[in-house]
Amino acid sequence: MWSFLTSHQVGLIVILALCLVGIYFFGFRGMRFFEVPSRSMEPTLLPGDHLVTLNATEYGRGDIVVFEDADGYAVKRIIGVPGDDIAVVDGALFLNGAYASEPYIREPMAYVLNKVRVPEGFVFLLGDNRNASDDDHLTRQAQPQHGIVGRVCFRYYPYDRWGRAPSYLLTNMRGE
Repeated sequence: MWSFLTSHQVGLIVILALCLVGIYFFGFRGMRFFEVPSRSMEPTLLPGDHLVTLNATEYGRGDIVVFEDADGYAVKRIIGVPGDDIAVVDGALFLNGAYASEPYIREPMAYVLNKVRVPEGFVFLLGDNRNASDDDHLTRQAQPQHGIVGRVCFRYYPYDRWGRAPSYLLTNMRGE
């Protein structure tokens, strides 16, 4: 089928295709690369993991995101979206008044968080390693959605942990 093309022409077609893919991911989807800076997302992500993020039109509960903070960039999981009530009681997360199962966290939380409502235009972020993470529960402030760089899609290094970054649809026991 392609016998009418020379190897030079095939090479140019391949380069053009790769350029178009690159333009799509870097230009339109905002692809960026980051390294996990701390233990705050253990066991899901480890310090030194290298990640790929893509912009999203919407971010939801359970998404792992990279966002700008005072020290540069951080990686956390979205726990609450605008209008959600978040609380931590007896080491468990309560979302809109009902228990929310979180099989990805390292250990139960060793603190109490009185009910906090996530304001419009913000998300509430927590690390999976809650007791060793500088999180929203400490500042009592949610992060503005416009500060999110992108959703973590892929882990490309170390090679033995290579693959899709695990996300988790976070709902409470009532399915909200």
